[in-house]
Amino acid sequence: MEVAALTRLRRALEDARTAARDLYFEPVMNELRPLMGLLFDDVSVSFNDATLLPELLRRNGQDEPVDVLSGGMREQLAILTRLAFARLLARDGRPAPVILDDALVYSDDDRIEKMFDALHRQSRDQQIIVFSCRQRAFERLGGNRLQMTEWRPDQG
Repeated sequence: MEVAALTRLRRALEDARTAARDLYFEPVMNELRPLMGLLFDDVSVSFNDATLLPELLRRNGQDEPVDVLSGGMREQLAILTRLAFARLLARDGRPAPVILDDALVYSDDDRIEKMFDALHRQSRDQQIIVFSCRQRAFERLGGNRLQMTEWRPDQG
């Protein structure tokens, strides 16, 4: 009797977890797909059921574990995922800026150009703040560049 009850409870908890995960991930994936389409042809991501972390990237019909992807590909996936979450928050009436600190350090020149295009497109609808010490590489990104100046107290 106890075994049957515990088995039913376990099944109910697993079903509830699956339903919650699907409710959570479906909107994220709906926002992430078009963003990924800006950079890659025929690509999708699947997440691990237990850890809820990206697990596999499917490119051109081939599955690749996320942990063997290049550093550039992993950072691009992370940025696009942040943009997807920010879009969800904005749609829910809770806009939040996307803050990138020395992002895209592992991206090659072609991919960084595509990421800049994606960031430009998203910056029309949401605030994106980029910190970088690579001024020349990020010059094309545009936006408002902040400069440090010497502080001087008022003379009055």
